[in-house]
Amino acid sequence: GAYFMISRTLGPEIGGPIGMVFSFANALACALNTVGFAEVVRDMMHEFGAVMVDSTNDVRIVGVITVTVLLLISLAGMEWESKTQILFFLVLLVSFANYFVGTVIPPSIEKQAFGIFGYRGDIFVENLTPNWRGPQGSFFQMFAIFFPAAIGILSGANISGDLK
Repeated sequence: GAYFMISRTLGPEIGGPIGMVFSFANALACALNTVGFAEVVRDMMHEFGAVMVDSTNDVRIVGVITVTVLLLISLAGMEWESKTQILFFLVLLVSFANYFVGTVIPPSIEKQAFGIFGYRGDIFVENLTPNWRGPQGSFFQMFAIFFPAAIGILSGANISGDLK
């Protein structure tokens, strides 16, 4: 993946420390994504009135289950993991379809109280212009935060071992 390309390009003296930081960053990203996923699952459970133990421990339980499933996928090997990407892709397609269908459904009064109004022309026009918060805010700072978190720029590099 990315570490392989970096270490071969820069050599072991520079590639080694970069690989250590890269591995730590990937482990931290996995933990943060798992906690985020567990919090969303907990919130969805609370919407339907389902509680396992309490709010905090529900996140922990869902997180442990998620990390265990990820560990089992990793232990199964890269060939099996590559095959499960099709399943994950289908889950993402269903999620996107759910999102687009949900945007057409008019929001309830409760959601409007939280600022969710659906499609409205005046809000669309207002959102066309930037409105950065604070004197130090800029487009490039927001882009630097959002870009790597949203597009998975290393996804292709991480499966480069599959390429021939």
